[in-house]
Amino acid sequence: MNRQRMLLIVLGVLVLIAAWRYLSPGDDEPVAPPAAAARAGDPEEGGRPGPGPPGVPNAARRPGAAAQAPVREVLDLAPPSRSRDAQSYTPGRDPWRFYDPPPVPPPVNRKTAAELAAERAAAELAARQAAEAEAERIRLAAIPKPPPFTMKYLGSFGPADRRLAVFDDGKTVYNVREGGVIDGKFIVKHIGLESVDIGFVGFPDVSPQRVPAGGGGHQKG
Repeated sequence: MNRQRMLLIVLGVLVLIAAWRYLSPGDDEPVAPPAAAARAGDPEEGGRPGPGPPGVPNAARRPGAAAQAPVREVLDLAPPSRSRDAQSYTPGRDPWRFYDPPPVPPPVNRKTAAELAAERAAAELAARQAAEAEAERIRLAAIPKPPPFTMKYLGSFGPADRRLAVFDDGKTVYNVREGGVIDGKFIVKHIGLESVDIGFVGFPDVSPQRVPAGGGGHQKG
């Protein structure tokens, strides 16, 4: 019984403390605006004078004294500026994109002095050979050349010591003995059984051209 009584007493004390804290005015009590407080304490506004400070009678207070009472200041907290935040914000890497690494520079091929000298010598040799080949081409192009033999060799007839070679240029048929000249350009150097050797007038150093029987040709015109 003593234990239950003690518990009831402790419970009652806790209830009284909770009620006192709940019913006592605190910082959460609403503060009336100064104008409303002044109107409430001004007799001309039809308000009833409120209780004055402790030790001061209500009759001794002047009209409008309630308006001079200290009022708790309420600060207006403005939200932070979004424009300033946007200007000072620095975006970072997009986590939804893959990172593209920079390209790797090609390796630097460092050659020795001997290798560089060999490359220069090879380049100079190639340039010299190309120049010589071009000069030879120009020289050969400037050398006069005999005209092409385009007549057709039809064959030969007659005795062995007086044989005649027959040629056709498409317009005229020529019967020429060995050593004879055709059209002032070609010389019948030798008449064989199945071919003839044709030389060129004005080009004694040019080797004769062998034309077989039925070979050669002529330009049609």
